[in-house]
Amino acid sequence: MLLQPFLHIFRYALQPVAPFTWFGLGVTSLDVVAALRLCVALRQVKDHLRLELALRRAKGEKVDEPEDRSFARDAMTTLTVVYGGEALAGKPHHPSPESLPI
Repeated sequence: MLLQPFLHIFRYALQPVAPFTWFGLGVTSLDVVAALRLCVALRQVKDHLRLELALRRAKGEKVDEPEDRSFARDAMTTLTVVYGGEALAGKPHHPSPESLPI
């Protein structure tokens, strides 16, 4: 009885989001939140690496210049953000709300 509200919220989060269903895509709210979380994590890693590079330069260490951004690098980053979870899972699987235990 205590878990009923959480189960209903979880079931609701597994329902496809309206703008994506217009195009026949089964994107859920959890997918959108996961993509945003991955973007934030990638941004934090990038900022940390830039800070580390700046600190090493300030100490006077010889640091190689980072390579220029290439199309392949940008494309792979975009694909990781958009399809990261599906690539790890192999096939996207969202359980139907009816199959969840009550």
